[in-house]
Amino acid sequence: MDVQSKTIPAAGHHPDVKSDARRVFEVLQAGGVALIPTEVGYGLMASSTEAIQKAFAAKRRRPGHAHGVIGTPRLHRELHILSDEKFEMIRVLHEDMDMSFGIVAPFRTEHPILQQLTEATLANTTKNGTLGMFISRSSLLVELGRLNDEAGQLMLGSSANLTGRGQKFRVEDVDDEIKEAADIIVDYGLQKYHVYGGRASTIIDFENMTALRMGSSYELMRERLWKYWGVELPEDPMFDGSGSRKEEQPRKVEQKPVEERKKKEVDEVM
Repeated sequence: MDVQSKTIPAAGHHPDVKSDARRVFEVLQAGGVALIPTEVGYGLMASSTEAIQKAFAAKRRRPGHAHGVIGTPRLHRELHILSDEKFEMIRVLHEDMDMSFGIVAPFRTEHPILQQLTEATLANTTKNGTLGMFISRSSLLVELGRLNDEAGQLMLGSSANLTGRGQKFRVEDVDDEIKEAADIIVDYGLQKYHVYGGRASTIIDFENMTALRMGSSYELMRERLWKYWGVELPEDPMFDGSGSRKEEQPRKVEQKPVEERKKKEVDEVM
């Protein structure tokens, strides 16, 4: 199937979130791979072991690299183990303040939905007793997440690029072999967080309240955590919230050894 014939919306049509999410859901349910917009760039989504392997082969990703769960607030509360205060903090940031970000926290190892994964895939989805999950405010991912939750389907995702090549914010910029690996492509045009210079999502370890990755909107996350909960995170060396970008500053985050290991494990996860 050529790229044009598996791309929605078709030429001359506009996005229809509910219909488009349903089509993506059905592809995933049938064991396929979906290339979809995620605000922080286009991503490859899969739900079956075979589809995950197909997506990662297209990315030329080495065996054993971390996978990311693309979830919902409902799934986050079911899987993660955190205090009520932390759950409310995440709810406010995500739902009341419209933020999309990655959550890393301890998880319920015996939850039934994790039984869908092979032992190897589960090992690459969970590290050091924690599980990472990206939750989005994108209308497409919200609707797709609802469908997944209702069906008890777990969705894993990764950025739609060859390993090490950086986020892609337009379908036109995605490498041909990535598009060829997808069974459906949702083209919603340029994604809004392209303004962060190719960054993926911000990832926070909410058990220890540390930044594992300074990604898109990190400066907003940092300010809001301090303003409303008194949580202090390192300043972003590239974006400080003043409206100017610090082009000459290094982007490396100084972290403790265990945090460095976690950061390396979540590279290229949505």
